[in-house]
Amino acid sequence: MKTYQFDPEKLKKQTKILALMYSIPLVLMVVLVFFLYRDRPEMQNQAIIMVVLMVVFYGFMGFRRHKQNVQLWKEYSLTVDDEGVSQTQPNFPKVRVPKEEVKSIEVVKNGFYVQTYSQGRVLGISKELADADYEELKQIFSKWAAENEANRPAELEEDDDVAEVVDEVLVEETEETEANEPEFVETAEELEELAESSTEEEEEEESADKS
Repeated sequence: MKTYQFDPEKLKKQTKILALMYSIPLVLMVVLVFFLYRDRPEMQNQAIIMVVLMVVFYGFMGFRRHKQNVQLWKEYSLTVDDEGVSQTQPNFPKVRVPKEEVKSIEVVKNGFYVQTYSQGRVLGISKELADADYEELKQIFSKWAAENEANRPAELEEDDDVAEVVDEVLVEETEETEANEPEFVETAEELEELAESSTEEEEEEESADKS
């Protein structure tokens, strides 16, 4: 059994990114306020209040985001054993994936997803792990997926093929049914023409009866 956690060095990198993310807009807003109110001394107090509010807002948002990251780095853990994998992270329920459920991995920009036979995507592995740990986990899940594919009963594969064929047939039948449905009158003008046509036919029938 082995437990993996996020790389502390990457938390420092995230902190620098957060600092830039919130400080650059703040500086731009302060400069904008300065140019807007520099020739209006009567509005100086309002300008100062706006700057203070912006500093408080961006400072609060940046601090809250940093606090969330610190909590994530502290509480996140991924434990791999002979039976499967368990993931724990703040504000989310614990996830447990048995080894025999692993179907494949799907690599994305910030890591990869673990696909299972029964539930699809259930586990995300982030690149915030140490690089060596990330590559090790990718190899582990790829190996499990290959073993499960090789050991999977042929009957289950046939069931999957049958299910796909049934879905295709249902789609084709639905399309044919929609194509054979009668066209309905949709506009008020067509309704009016239909009513006039019916009235004319009735008048012709009455005239024929009288004669």
